[in-house]
Formats: sequence, structure tokens, C-alpha cells
Amino acid sequence: MRPALVAAVLVFVLVCVLACVLLAERRAGAPARAGALGGARLRAGPAPSPNLVVDTLNLTHWLRGGAEPLTPAAIVGAIDATAPALKRRYTGRLMYVLKDRESQFDDDSARDLYRQAAERNGVYVSVASRYADPPAESERPAAPEHSSKGRDDFYMSILAARYRCAVLTADKLRDFERFRATVPPFRVVEFAYWRRLPAQDYVRPSSTAYAKMRKPVTIHPSAYFSHGP
Repeated sequence: MRPALVAAVLVFVLVCVLACVLLAERRAGAPARAGALGGARLRAGPAPSPNLVVDTLNLTHWLRGGAEPLTPAAIVGAIDATAPALKRRYTGRLMYVLKDRESQFDDDSARDLYRQAAERNGVYVSVASRYADPPAESERPAAPEHSSKGRDDFYMSILAARYRCAVLTADKLRDFERFRATVPPFRVVEFAYWRRLPAQDYVRPSSTAYAKMRKPVTIHPSAYFSHGP
């Protein structure tokens, strides 16, 4: 091959290599430049979690305007009304959390309603229930505080930390810092849409396992729904 032809081929190859390098650099640099404001670059945040925890009692009150006492039927009605829309937005684990009534323990008929709601809507329904004879907790205050009834709020915080997601609630969770000191031990019955028998969890809020747990990020129900009558 003639020297002139060899030189031309080498120049052509070199030009092609340089063009490829410049194109790659331009593609790599485009997002950073597009995200620059005033000389500061915006970092792309983590993708929104596909999971969501729902403060079921709070959501039910909010949808109904807080006018009437809640019943298991009303709670299930709120799950039925909101699950389809939330599942379109959250494709992972949709978890409705509530607690048994302070005036009485939930009976089998109430729990069967929750089980059916979980199956019907393809969600998880967890009930934070009191012990009839709770384990002794020497550090509990003699006079129970309002925060001592927040077993459902505490369990929502556990799930939000476990699944790295937000909680849908209109509550500010102002009592969060007092939960570990005031909420007595409780047990959780979880109904899953794919499981016939419920699972159980046992929670002692004062455990050091929860010492570093942070208040979860919350989303107000108005982000997705409108008030009822």
C-alpha cells in the first residue's frame, strides 16, 4: 500500500476516534448542564418509593369530615374507596395500618372485615392491638399521655422505615418523640391479600431497636383525594 494512502487511512481512523470521544463526552455532560442553576448543579434524587403506608383511621376521619365515630364498616369503606387510586400510583406494597378501638377489643367479625378488604383490594391491613394483660413497663408514666394511644402511629413509623417509604396522613405526628416512652407493648395482626391466615408481630416500643428511628415523611391525603361530605 502506498505511503500516502496509509497516511490517509490513519488520519481517517483518528478523526473517527476523536469524533466518538467528543460525542460520548457531550452525552455524559448534557444532564449536568441541563440541571445547572446559578452555577450550582442539581442532583437527581432517588426514585419515589413504590411502597406506601396509610394512616387508615386518620384517612377515614379526613374523608368523612370527622363527623361520626368510626366503625369497622366505615374503615373498610375508606379502604375500598382509596385503594384503587393509590395502587395506580404505588405499585409495590400498599399498607393500611389501624388500631383496635380504645373502648373495646376488636372481635372476630371486625377482623374478618379487614381480612376481606385486604383480599378484595390487593393490599395489606395491619391492626395494632392492645394486650388484654400487657407486659409490665416500669418506665411508663403513672398518668397515661395522649401519645400512649399511638400504637398505630408507632407501627406506621416502623413500616415506613422498613420499606423506606412515606406515610399518607393528615396528622403531624407531633407525639413521635414520646412514643417510645409512653406506648405500651402491643401486638399486630396483619392481613395480606395473598395469605389466608394472618401474620402476627409483637412490638415493644421501648426496645433499643427503635432508638434511632426517625419520624417518617408524610403525604397529606389532599394530594390524592377530596374531602367527603
